[in-house]
Amino acid sequence: MSTWTKQLSTGNRILDSEHKKLHGIINQIVCSVVARNVAALSEAFELLENCLCVYFAAEENIAQAINFDFTQHRLAHQHLLDEFQCMKDELTAKNGMWTDEEGEDYAHSLMNYLIQHIKEDGKPLKIVLDTCLYDFKP
Repeated sequence: MSTWTKQLSTGNRILDSEHKKLHGIINQIVCSVVARNVAALSEAFELLENCLCVYFAAEENIAQAINFDFTQHRLAHQHLLDEFQCMKDELTAKNGMWTDEEGEDYAHSLMNYLIQHIKEDGKPLKIVLDTCLYDFKP
């Protein structure tokens, strides 16, 4: 399990809220992986995909409102979604028959992809958002 920290803040309340939701869902997935609860895992991945779509739209709306070129970030979103879908497919195919070590690797990778997206992929947008009010809404 991972804990949300202020170091993951983007400088915008809306995006931080979306990131916290995604972080929580990934923690749910991690718990499902550890418990080998395939039904809960499937539900959590479906929730993750739905929340990713909401988050992607919110981030793009904010980027447009501040005239931020979103081309590269849109590609990063697609990459993040692809990675999560790939892990979902792999775990689904294993149907709960993964080793503890494999489960830990999946859990670690899921959280790392989200954190890397927030901290690295989001860095150019964060620089611009730091010039706006934290409560900025498009």
